[in-house]
Amino acid sequence: MPRTYRSKVDGLIAFYFVVLPLGLILAIASVLPEQMHLAAITLRAVLLCLLIFFLWTLLGTSYMVDAESLDVRSGPFRWTIPLRDIRSVTRTRDPHSAPALSFDRLRIEYGDGRSLLVSPQDQDGFIRDLQRRGVANHTL
Repeated sequence: MPRTYRSKVDGLIAFYFVVLPLGLILAIASVLPEQMHLAAITLRAVLLCLLIFFLWTLLGTSYMVDAESLDVRSGPFRWTIPLRDIRSVTRTRDPHSAPALSFDRLRIEYGDGRSLLVSPQDQDGFIRDLQRRGVANHTL
């Protein structure tokens, strides 16, 4: 039976994903003079699109483990990793860009030298689930 794990979310990452774009939208609304009306509307529209993208990523980041694969979703991005290709799962605080909304992360090494960082809320349950599905010898 497939199991879905939500991403853990750090406050700092949530701040940058929501508060910062909203603050920029409000700042632009109050600073740009009326002569630059079209530029202000365009800039607000771009920032609104950015805010929607960030919210989609913030609310839509999850990891589903089924009998054959790990499916990672983060906003509009998707990864499918066959469980048989997973070489190792290790804990890390690697800050590189990833479908992980917390710095409390797991590095999944798979395939020919590829890796992906994830941050499930229940890391221990996630690891146990992978082990139950045959990834036992290569994880923590």
